[in-house]
Amino acid sequence: MKAIKALLLASVFTASAAAVGCSDTKTVSSPSDSGISDQAVSPESISFEWQDSYESKLEEFKSSDAFSEDSAFDLTDLTGDGNPELIISQGTEKQSVCEIYTYSGGTFSELGTAGFEGTFDYLPEFGLTREEYHGDGFLLGKLRQYDNGEFVDFLTYSDNSDLASSGVTIVHEINGEEMLLPDYEAALAQYIDTLTMHIGRKYSFGDDSVNYAVHCAQSWGAVLGTDRKSLCREKLSGIMEDMGEDSKDAAFELCDLNGDDVPEIIVSYSSAPDSACSVYYFSGPEIEQLDGEYGRYGRLMFDISNLVFYSETESGMTCWSLADSSFSADTYKPSDSIMEAGRRFTLDESGIDASLV
Repeated sequence: MKAIKALLLASVFTASAAAVGCSDTKTVSSPSDSGISDQAVSPESISFEWQDSYESKLEEFKSSDAFSEDSAFDLTDLTGDGNPELIISQGTEKQSVCEIYTYSGGTFSELGTAGFEGTFDYLPEFGLTREEYHGDGFLLGKLRQYDNGEFVDFLTYSDNSDLASSGVTIVHEINGEEMLLPDYEAALAQYIDTLTMHIGRKYSFGDDSVNYAVHCAQSWGAVLGTDRKSLCREKLSGIMEDMGEDSKDAAFELCDLNGDDVPEIIVSYSSAPDSACSVYYFSGPEIEQLDGEYGRYGRLMFDISNLVFYSETESGMTCWSLADSSFSADTYKPSDSIMEAGRRFTLDESGIDASLV
């Protein structure tokens, strides 16, 4: 069994168990004698022009009255220029919005707000954002696209079918025009049956979360080097081909789960509630798969400070560590630096290309 597999420890614990102490020791496996010619590069040594502005904005928001323990943030390329936008989610209340910021041409600027309950959807196939407000028996939605420095409405829709039993007139509208239900559904079908990314709440505001998001998460393409990039591309392309049509809702992410500055590959097969992830790691001139599947809804929760990844269930949590050979769920206490992992890139050629820049 590979060394990294030997460090994988899985346990189930309840919420009360998570409240006790935590071990700080860790053992990191390293792919020595790997046969890989790539030189080791720290992700924090890679610099981007937007980093200082985004980090300053996150610190500014964290010290503002709008910040709460329920605030979160995200870094996602919404404009298609290859650089991420900064999305700050104020919270999860019904009216909580996401503030969107961008860095372009040497200038940091605000692109407005989006979403409800601190999140919104992004449809990468179309380059559109989607916001929906579900009221008492009615739905209001809009698709927006980035155009000339701002997000503008691309398509709006509304429906009050859930009020049918109350005797009110049922109305379906697209861009303010009333239409029959079959036409309404047909107009929206392609935007419903496409891969959807849920944006806004990827990272908590812990110090390690901010550092990882700003200084590491966007750097893995540069860190991997030529040999590992080729391995990664081959593995992901093979998984995509094996899945065929089932890859339509698949996604993946590069994330360093054991703190050795070499990312693991998390493959999310679907965003369905019962969908888990597979984890792959670089081992010499090959990529190996960890035994088992991990997470729910096609994603993992990752404690960046403690290097523990876990999934939440109604009965508690199941957690794993690749870094700490003495890890025990009984003594694990989550930090304030948590992220969602697994669905950053679409599992297609464009997503693979974007991940390896």
